[in-house]
Amino acid sequence: MARRTNTTLTDAHWQVLEYASDYYARHRVGPLYRNLDRQAGISRETLDRIFPHGLQSVYGWVGIPVQAANEIPCKPVANIQVDDYREVFLDHNATTYLRTEVRNALRGFLEAPEPFANPSSSSTQARKIHWLIDKARVRVANALGVYPSGIVFTGGGSEAIALAIKGVTFRHLSAPGHLVTSVTEHSAVLHTMRFLEGLGFSVSYVGVDPEGIVSAEAVQAAIRPDTHLVAIMAANNEIGTINPIDEIGAVCRNAGVPLMVDAIQAFGKIPLHPKEWGVSLLALSGHKLYAPKGVGALYVAPEQTLVPLIHGGEQEGGRRACTENVMGILGLGLAASLAHRELTQESERVTHLRDLLLARLLSIEPGLIVNGSLTRRLPNNLNVGFPGIDSGSLLLSLDQIGIAVSAGSACYAGGTESSHVIRALGVDTKRYGIIRFGLGLHTTEADIDYLFRYLPTILSDLHSNNRH
Repeated sequence: MARRTNTTLTDAHWQVLEYASDYYARHRVGPLYRNLDRQAGISRETLDRIFPHGLQSVYGWVGIPVQAANEIPCKPVANIQVDDYREVFLDHNATTYLRTEVRNALRGFLEAPEPFANPSSSSTQARKIHWLIDKARVRVANALGVYPSGIVFTGGGSEAIALAIKGVTFRHLSAPGHLVTSVTEHSAVLHTMRFLEGLGFSVSYVGVDPEGIVSAEAVQAAIRPDTHLVAIMAANNEIGTINPIDEIGAVCRNAGVPLMVDAIQAFGKIPLHPKEWGVSLLALSGHKLYAPKGVGALYVAPEQTLVPLIHGGEQEGGRRACTENVMGILGLGLAASLAHRELTQESERVTHLRDLLLARLLSIEPGLIVNGSLTRRLPNNLNVGFPGIDSGSLLLSLDQIGIAVSAGSACYAGGTESSHVIRALGVDTKRYGIIRFGLGLHTTEADIDYLFRYLPTILSDLHSNNRH
């Protein structure tokens, strides 16, 4: 191919080709521009300059078929030229960047004379570090309206979920009982439940209504005399649907069963009142909140006891042994405080942008469907289905113009099954390409304008490809 296109291969060419080949071998799907930029150090501009047709040349030269496993065909990406390329991040439900205030605070901490001190030591420097952790604990607690002693810092949201579920159920290993969750929970919950099924626990997976909502009545019907725990998320990470946790909490309280809430998507976006709602355990994560990755927290109600997952020390009130991730904790505390302070104003701003985005999508694609509820929904989330479009092709096409979103197609994810959440809603993923838009602090109307400068052409091109 190099000879055919009169391309002289350089080290940069080989670096891209070797990375793409290895990526495809591991994931059964080709890398995107941002994968190559982040992992191979080759920017989009460089890639488009050294290969005749950019990413499409890389796929062709390496032999990456534009199809997923099991020979399920995927559609080609749109052929589009961008005159004013810029990057627009519309995937804030997947992760967030460090907001400026958090970055500046962490920089100041690193430049302090004693950031290395061990918080568990007895020195003056250590006591200062311990005080900073306590300050962060107070900030997270204030955002939830709970006592600071109930906040346990963890290594992330998945660990917080595991500590909550296993911490309760491991007390019953001698006589495994029953657990309740929903079919649309995050994999951190579902995989933990399946693990516990292997230990002898039985699990009821409650269904959802057509909008993805878990009803209190369904939870009540699933609870048995031997139920040890109910685990229901506050808001769904894919479709943004908000569950009636206050009603579910009342059901659990009346039944004397602890309620664990995955609030990783909801924290900082909607008001949360675990004490009022009867929530026993509530998990959250830093990187969904403009704080660092690798830090999370679990709220534990005063009456709730847990078996620790990590033994060895008395950190976090004896509930999680490990020298604290001081920087991550500081970032989480500050981000939580800022989000709590700005919640109402930011929610109104982002809701306006989301509604504007939906209106403009419907204006160019009247057959568009919205997945999840529009009335009980996170303000920054919009999950939609484009009729007659492959979501992987659309995602790759948007990536070409610098727009980051999430999709759940075989071509993109390297598998042949659609999202378990979308399946639970009964969406026909053969007819609709599913895309999730996640708006954030820096999202503006100008970003939406940029999207719609090219989206009509992209959709037209993809529909044209489907007809050929």
